[in-house]
Amino acid sequence: MRELFNNKELRIVAIHVKNINKRFKDFTALNDVSLEVETGELIALLGPSGSGKTTLLRIIAGLEFPDSGSVLLNGEETQDKHIKERHVGFVFQHYALFKHMTVFENVAFGLRVRPKNMRPSNATIREKVMELLSLVHLDAFHDRYPSQLSGGQRQRIALARALAVEPRLLLLDEPFGALDAKVRKELRRWMRRLHDDIQITSIFVTHDQEEAMEVADRVVVMSNGKIEQIGTPEEVYKNPVNAFVYDFLGNYNEFAGLKDGNGNIHLADFDAGKAEKISTGAPVRIFMRPHEIYVTKTIEEGEFIEAIVEHVNPAGSLVKVELERKNGQLVQAEISKNIMTTLSIQKGDKIFFRPDTMKIFE
Repeated sequence: MRELFNNKELRIVAIHVKNINKRFKDFTALNDVSLEVETGELIALLGPSGSGKTTLLRIIAGLEFPDSGSVLLNGEETQDKHIKERHVGFVFQHYALFKHMTVFENVAFGLRVRPKNMRPSNATIREKVMELLSLVHLDAFHDRYPSQLSGGQRQRIALARALAVEPRLLLLDEPFGALDAKVRKELRRWMRRLHDDIQITSIFVTHDQEEAMEVADRVVVMSNGKIEQIGTPEEVYKNPVNAFVYDFLGNYNEFAGLKDGNGNIHLADFDAGKAEKISTGAPVRIFMRPHEIYVTKTIEEGEFIEAIVEHVNPAGSLVKVELERKNGQLVQAEISKNIMTTLSIQKGDKIFFRPDTMKIFE
């Protein structure tokens, strides 16, 4: 379907965001934000509500203007350029489709409202719209109205409408946020395949870390108007630069730790084990994912924490187990079914656990 986007000069765009600042009265939405997006990349802006991701997206689109800083598209300043001059396609969370128009007319709208000297013929519009509807697998629904479609189908129509005007840049503001979990998973896989096919520079906003990891080439993690980390999904997940990024990218357990004079890390309050307990050292925070926990029913060499199995959920490829420590802390573990069977772990059992892999933040 790349013939739909045969104007290569329009399609190829790189974005350079330089030292953007934006305030809304007393609220700092963006604080000295800089970002470079390469040609044809699919970038996710990931962060909690209020982190500044949507404000940054709207500034790139031209729907908002920064207090200072600049946005360059292919090296050209955009400060004085209207959104139409930026050739941006924008997809909103709630579709924003015209209820009184058919699917076909919704997609054709951007082409029909062009100035007369730039407007394609009716035959060209029909050909292009039907190709786009075929691209999003909805050509058979061209004569229906939005109310006759599912949420996932309406979102695909909104995307087709954004692509109809051959944007240089595709921006999506939480495009799957209004959909249920199953439909979201289907659509994000579909969007990744679509992007690989048309290769248009794209940025999408999300607060769903799984969505960002699955779809994006690179993830931009934001918090309190700043960029915390930029990297591939693997980079930000395996090598988070701080506790916030680690926290935001998945479930975790946190424990108090101590760093001794040799730089070794110890659990500060382990409950069992043959190693001599460490009582002094620099305090650190020990993080571990639920699947990074080693469990045993017998005390082994090293530092272990004692716990009681409070709940077992066997659904899925890993068994989800909730453990309660002596101090009342609840710990989430994900254990292979083979280990559960071998150790015969059941609710009410006493077990011992330790980090198999851990991340340390001081």
